[in-house]
Amino acid sequence: MSQPQGSAQQQLKLNKGIVKQVLSGDTVVIRGQPKGGPPPEKTLGLTNITAAKLGRRANPSNNVTETKDEPFAWEAREFLRKLLVGQDVQFAVEYKVDSGREYGTVWVSLPGSAEPQNVSELLVSEGLVQVRQGNARPSEEYQKLVQLEAQAKASNKGRWKKDADQMVLREVIWNVENLRNLVDRNQGKEVDAIVEYVRDGCTLKVVLIPSFQHITVALSGIKCPMFKREGGKEVAEPFADLAKFFTESRLLQREVKILMEGHSNNQSVLGTITHPVANIAELLLREGLARCVDWSMGVVTSGKEKLRAAENSALVFLQCEL
Repeated sequence: MSQPQGSAQQQLKLNKGIVKQVLSGDTVVIRGQPKGGPPPEKTLGLTNITAAKLGRRANPSNNVTETKDEPFAWEAREFLRKLLVGQDVQFAVEYKVDSGREYGTVWVSLPGSAEPQNVSELLVSEGLVQVRQGNARPSEEYQKLVQLEAQAKASNKGRWKKDADQMVLREVIWNVENLRNLVDRNQGKEVDAIVEYVRDGCTLKVVLIPSFQHITVALSGIKCPMFKREGGKEVAEPFADLAKFFTESRLLQREVKILMEGHSNNQSVLGTITHPVANIAELLLREGLARCVDWSMGVVTSGKEKLRAAENSALVFLQCEL
């Protein structure tokens, strides 16, 4: 696979960042390192490749109708998500179109590889995306992609499988009509999910796996500073940005376990989300980015004492600092 050091594009500025999010099989969001607050971020489309489009939720207010996944859209997104989210990468911006969208190349270091690997080449080699035709920019890198696509076709990989047109697409449930029933069916169980969006430090939108049901989860027992609409603008309460970034940098597009414990007005599930290392609510409390609230503490099935202790430890630290 092509390396940034040996690329014909090496005259371009090479940047470093951390992948925050994968929007599709050919588009990623890369952020910088935090310095006194949430860092800047950049959305980058991968040059010379095109991924199938993911399905979208209906939005009647904007005349947006629901659409289904195109074949291999989810597989390409998931390949990139598992490969890149939370990882340090190198990237080069190659050009910007009139809309302002930027395109470039991303490289990531993989276990067992001496040099960073070109992400576009990895996708093409797996048959998960197509190489652009017509308006592509001719280069050595482009010719390499064309060669890799030919090899993927010859090997019947991904979208080039002989029976690819017969694959069963996922059925996405964008709205769960009865959250009470969902919670009752899963009471006391840990459910697998992927975090798709972080609204604030304690409110997340997730997709349940393997049912592909989309729900909003409010963390049981705690409350973080929030974002409010005032005069048509979104206004952050003190520390809301930090609390959101704390949760986002640890959970966005990560695989998590959700313990469903209740529901709020049939709009969101109250639950405990297990971070790969610990309970994210407990971590927020330790950092002083959340507080315990009695109204939802009542549904917490286990660990109430740990949540209270975490809140107290943050208060003691603040008192010592003062």
